Amino acid sequence: MKPDSGRISSRRSLAVAEEERELSLYNQFQARGQDDEAEEGLNLKEYWAVIVRHKFTIVLFVVIALIAGAIVTALRTPIYRSSVKLQIDREAARIVNFEGVTPREAAYSFDFYETQYQLLKSHGLAKRVVEQLGLESSAQFKAKEQPSFFRELKRFFSAHPDQDVASSDVAPAASTRSLENLLLANLTVAPVKNSRLVVVSYDSPNPNLAARVVNTLAKSFIDMTMERRFENSSYAKEFLSDRIKQVRANLEASERKLVEYASQREIVDLDSKQGILMQKLQALNTRLTEVEAERIKAESSYQEMQNSGAQGFDRVSDSELITAYKEKLADLEAEYQDKLNVYKPGYPAMKRLQDQIDGLKRKISKETKDIQSSIKSRYQAAVREQAMLQSRMADVKGQILELQRKSTDYQALKRDVETNRELYNGLLQRIKEVGVAAGVGSNNISIIDKGEVPATAYKPNLKRNLQIALVVGLLGGIGLAFLFDHLDDTIKSSADVEKLTGLPMVGVVPEVRLQEESESIALKTWEEPKSAIAEAYRSCRTALSFSSESGTPKVLHIASSISGEGKTTSAISLALTYVQAGSNVLLVDCDLRNPSLHHELALSNETGLTNYLVGEKKPSEAIQDGVLGGLYVLTSGPLPPNPAELLDSGRMVEFLDKAAEKFDVVILDGPPVLGLADALVLANMASATILVVDAGVTRSGALRGALQRLRQAHAHVLGALLVKYGQGRSGYGYDYQYHYNYYNYEAEDAAEHPRLVS
Repeated sequence: MKPDSGRISSRRSLAVAEEERELSLYNQFQARGQDDEAEEGLNLKEYWAVIVRHKFTIVLFVVIALIAGAIVTALRTPIYRSSVKLQIDREAARIVNFEGVTPREAAYSFDFYETQYQLLKSHGLAKRVVEQLGLESSAQFKAKEQPSFFRELKRFFSAHPDQDVASSDVAPAASTRSLENLLLANLTVAPVKNSRLVVVSYDSPNPNLAARVVNTLAKSFIDMTMERRFENSSYAKEFLSDRIKQVRANLEASERKLVEYASQREIVDLDSKQGILMQKLQALNTRLTEVEAERIKAESSYQEMQNSGAQGFDRVSDSELITAYKEKLADLEAEYQDKLNVYKPGYPAMKRLQDQIDGLKRKISKETKDIQSSIKSRYQAAVREQAMLQSRMADVKGQILELQRKSTDYQALKRDVETNRELYNGLLQRIKEVGVAAGVGSNNISIIDKGEVPATAYKPNLKRNLQIALVVGLLGGIGLAFLFDHLDDTIKSSADVEKLTGLPMVGVVPEVRLQEESESIALKTWEEPKSAIAEAYRSCRTALSFSSESGTPKVLHIASSISGEGKTTSAISLALTYVQAGSNVLLVDCDLRNPSLHHELALSNETGLTNYLVGEKKPSEAIQDGVLGGLYVLTSGPLPPNPAELLDSGRMVEFLDKAAEKFDVVILDGPPVLGLADALVLANMASATILVVDAGVTRSGALRGALQRLRQAHAHVLGALLVKYGQGRSGYGYDYQYHYNYYNYEAEDAAEHPRLVS
């Protein structure tokens, strides 16, 4: 049965625009898939999905933790804490150590304060407190905490169940050491950061006892420090007294040796004499430097005079007197030459003029010789003075060296005297300091705040315990959620399918919520064409149209690994989308064990595929019209006793060949793959197989096994279709509810269907 061509062409022309829109949606879907793959390295979304899937487990775990925290808090004995604040300063007294002999410690050295903290927690101090308060006979101090379930459980599993492991449990005949351990076990020493303060606290079920113990401990600590100081002072006095006697004797002996040595060497004031000689040597050295500079300058002038001659010497040419003489001489010579034109040389006036010229020349020669003689004398005097100073310096150096050789033993004796005197003076000063340090005013520990009787219990703290329980509950619940998720091997996303099977995804169908039980999910694509599920199946149709060069496979087999995964719904929805796109589709119910196609489409199942396979009916007599024009349905018909053999027959092959020729698409709704041979027979006959996967239900082992069986049957598995993808079971997307009658292959359910009599 095939519709007329006019109606088909009309539907196809109306579906062109829709096909283009579907292609765009498909491309967007592929782009989103690539984005998901790009974010695969950062699994924050997956982690959040795990938390959302197991949110009730996490909430339950948190509630249990909070209840347990509240119960534990209620069962524990209230403990009161009293605290005293102390100020501990550095000890000012340096009793035995000498200044400069040992390095001075820092004002806030770690070792000093750590020592004080350990002294506060010492057994000696605890013993003093126990004795002063009479805690040996105190029933309050030795009282046991109230029994609790967790406490008794801990005692039961301990190595010594007869002994109480808590620090506050002491036997009636406990020793003093046990009482000290009990006191120290409930004592807390907490230094205040960046200060010299320390807070000492004591915990006890009795608030009055807590205040008494902590105040007594602070007072005993101060007393013990003072006693230790007095003991040290007493020892120091004895030690310093003996040491002073020995040092005084050494000082007197060294002074006698120094005096005897000075008398023998006739040394009066060695330091003064050596100082004078050093001053002389320094003065001579300074004068020698100056003379050497003058000598070098005079020698330079003398050498220049000898090399340049008398007339070329600068001192001669620069002399003002010689310059004046030369100017006057030039004037006289010029006058003489002028008069020589008138008078003869023997003329008296000319003779007088010549005598004046000769006299000036003699004066110039004499002045030049005087300058040369002066420079030479100056040079010779500088040389003589330098030699004299050098000789004098050598003499002074000799005196100094001789004095040093003679005073070596004297200096050693003098240093010995000075050392003994300094040591003696230091000991005298230290013994005075010991007397001062032994006073009460030198105490370096003081009480800032006394311990008060606490009005409220320190622990258990309900708020803090609930906060801890909340954190533990959240961490434990999340850890349990991830454990459950790790143990859960169901398929939850398209990435899981692709990773497990390597098959491409042809579509992802979300879960839907039905308002009434009578509604059919399979018909949502037809009834609500703009719904999410309709869009998903149209995207799947678009993907199938590009799955091969020839487009959509002519015979499409819809399979699943197990029953109830949504094969029938997917087969009907895909068929409706193809019809909406203008194709005529034949939908065949090939599940001959538990058919459901006729239920979903409200069709009769009296005549169907089995009637044709056994030769009772022709295909045209068994095919029925669907809910939409262009959709044709072939139901299963009466149930046969041998479904696999009936499907694996020549008539089935012949039927599929003819159907592929007459219809645009033939969709086979087959049975589950696992446990049955029917699906393998159909997969081998079909052009392609789509494997339907139920998100959050299908297990990875079942999916892997189904795919392996299909490949062994040489089936062309085109891809996978993920259905019921939502927050309910798969943990993604929107929260939908799914109501559907799944496959049930029990004999009592199969009895509801009519049987084919062979």
